[in-house]
Amino acid sequence: MDRYDTIAEAYRDSKELTFRDVIETYTLFEMLGDVGGKTVLDMGCGDGFYTRLLKRAGAGEVTGVDISGEMIRLATEEESRRPLGCLYRHRDARTFQPCARVDLVLASFLLHYAKSDEELRRFCRACLDALRPGGRFVGFVANTHIPLKGTVSWKKYGIVKVYPQTRRDGGVITVRITNDDSREFEFENCFFAPLTYRKAFDEAGFADFRWVEPELHPNERNNPFWDDFLRIPPFMAFSASRGRS
Repeated sequence: MDRYDTIAEAYRDSKELTFRDVIETYTLFEMLGDVGGKTVLDMGCGDGFYTRLLKRAGAGEVTGVDISGEMIRLATEEESRRPLGCLYRHRDARTFQPCARVDLVLASFLLHYAKSDEELRRFCRACLDALRPGGRFVGFVANTHIPLKGTVSWKKYGIVKVYPQTRRDGGVITVRITNDDSREFEFENCFFAPLTYRKAFDEAGFADFRWVEPELHPNERNNPFWDDFLRIPPFMAFSASRGRS
């Protein structure tokens, strides 16, 4: 995670890429529905992009957690400039537990940083333990549903990925991002097969696990620019819940 201390500002600015708004954010809030009054834990919050959006959407107490000190610094600076009441913690999501269980856990591009099946289960278990009975867990991970290998380009959207040549859990996916100002940076995810994710959720104790295809905002649905993105999405969304017992 030291990598994120060196690319924190570029990663923050990548949230300005258009797909973040018309696909990523739209998909997330379509999954979430009304978050009014809900307590939320944003695991792997980065600079607090979604932490703030959830608060602005009416959520109650919202806490962001990230292992990168520089990401948390950016988040707390933004909170100081434009106070919303968001809380931030510089902690490891694998072991973090809130003081009280929450209604919703968000893990936006967190789980694919696990290095092994066991570590993936640890992430899932920490998120389950943070939820009250009936609470929901949603987020995004790298798309491994399609048998991609080698370099796959979504360059016109600002993304290029280099997938491992063999579909092996824990294999490295290199992600290269180009921001609107032409700054480029890269980082690594880990490959996990869709069934590996499902097994990790099941073993952690989640119910109702499902994959969710990215959706395009209605205002853009007649725009062919997005056809390539949606034909082979670079990420997938997921949703699960904690049982009521």
